[in-house]
Amino acid sequence: MKNEKIKEVTSKAIEQLIAALNEGRSETLTSYLTAMAKFHRYSLRNIMLIAMQKPTATHVAGFHAWHKFGRFVKKPDNDTRDLHARRARSSEGRSPAHG
Repeated sequence: MKNEKIKEVTSKAIEQLIAALNEGRSETLTSYLTAMAKFHRYSLRNIMLIAMQKPTATHVAGFHAWHKFGRFVKKPDNDTRDLHARRARSSEGRSPAHG
């Protein structure tokens, strides 16, 4: 996902949270705080995206990590956002770390 799109999605989530608090509803804040407690190693943006996409999520892992746990992952749909860091590839198709 492009940085501008990430900023747009997280800004929208923050606006929704502010609107909910202004209306006197704290359930939205509670759900975000719960997600922050579960996924404290992730950035605020990633936590907000996790909470927006799957409020009931209890674990987040990559494709291969799930296989190590004996779990099988369905091919992600196009609406699922993924914000993990990616290495840039050289013109030869190899990551810079591998020369």
